[in-house]
Amino acid sequence: MSFYYQNLEAFLKLLEEQPQLFNNSHRQDLIELIEPLPDDIETLSIAIASWYENYDDIVDAQLEILNSAILINNDSEQTATSKLALARLPLTNISSVPKPKLELNKETLKNAIQPLSGTTPPQL
Repeated sequence: MSFYYQNLEAFLKLLEEQPQLFNNSHRQDLIELIEPLPDDIETLSIAIASWYENYDDIVDAQLEILNSAILINNDSEQTATSKLALARLPLTNISSVPKPKLELNKETLKNAIQPLSGTTPPQL
């Protein structure tokens, strides 16, 4: 998996887990940024990274997710037991079961950036 893919995956996770970091203006800027770009992981990743470098709190959160992903990937390479296999064990918290991976593309990114209809993200 390329760094560009990992970066976008982490950004999607950040949008989902810490939406308070993104006000309406941030979200609109992101949509305007990616709209004219091709549906190419490397191009999208570079554009998103260039954008979030202007926001220290987003950079910090993004790096934390990326670092966690690297640690998890390194740990998973050392063991044959996958996260899904562990989740099948009795007494496993169902919320800890990994979600299936979404197809990562421009449309997925746009959908994650846009607030759900009828809801407004908190203003910063």
